[in-house]
Amino acid sequence: MQVVTSQHPAIFGVFSIALLAIIWIAIGLLISWITGWRALAERYKTDREFPEHKRWMQSARMRAGVRFNHALTLGSDAEGIYVGMTLPMFPGNPRLFIPWSDVRVEEPQRLLWLMMRALRLGTDGIPLRVREPLAEFLLQPRGGMNATVPGIVSSTF
Repeated sequence: MQVVTSQHPAIFGVFSIALLAIIWIAIGLLISWITGWRALAERYKTDREFPEHKRWMQSARMRAGVRFNHALTLGSDAEGIYVGMTLPMFPGNPRLFIPWSDVRVEEPQRLLWLMMRALRLGTDGIPLRVREPLAEFLLQPRGGMNATVPGIVSSTF
């Protein structure tokens, strides 16, 4: 290996960059598969622009406890919820639009000192767990929290 690097440094550099790109793509696809983003993308992938009612650099948890810390743009309008990466860092995570008919909202739960709310996305109910203030922000265009019924674990919009 040392002979190759000393005799052909350009080839070694190109090989290193290619290997890094392959690893980056593999990690992105793995994260997409683990979190359920890939399953959502099969049905809800969109090229729609985000609505004005959006927030950048938001955090959320999805399946398997995977956290997207300050990596998401989340928005909503009267038709549904928009989810996308703030910066397209990983392949396999396209922009999503999920209509309200395919979103279930669970009651808030305390996670240590934070109040979190799970939005179950799609027919598989893939969780998107966000802090309560962000959940309220996302639910405003749909009618806010009035759509949930006290005592019910989750409700369907």
